[in-house]
Amino acid sequence: MTCIHVQLVYEGENLVSEEKVLYNSVPSMFGNRPFLFIFFVIAVPIGWIAIIVWWIQVINTRLIVTNESVTLKTGILSKNICELWLSDIRSVQINQRFLQRFFGTGTVELSCSGTDKTEIKIDGIPQAYEVEKIICGYRHQ
Repeated sequence: MTCIHVQLVYEGENLVSEEKVLYNSVPSMFGNRPFLFIFFVIAVPIGWIAIIVWWIQVINTRLIVTNESVTLKTGILSKNICELWLSDIRSVQINQRFLQRFFGTGTVELSCSGTDKTEIKIDGIPQAYEVEKIICGYRHQ
């Protein structure tokens, strides 16, 4: 477990908040789409270009779960950050295709109270059920 110390300044006072990172991962390329991955590796040279582009997209997509929030960071040239406080999360949904079940990945969808849409949706997350357990365990505290 990694502990991040965040220094907050509020009207001249220093406040220290400890936020523990409980999960930090990028989507799995092979575990999410194994046949596409194998096809790109075999298809020379266009497949290699496609796999490099795909890899750049994957490494620039990150799901971070702490004891206080869930953050999805995406983007290559421009960054998009969606952060949900655990206390605001209404539902956690895990979807897995057959091969995702076999490789231990899945799609994680998070919805907040006050909205009827999915706030965070990320496909190919390793150990998707562990992510759900972490979120559900900490949001009820």
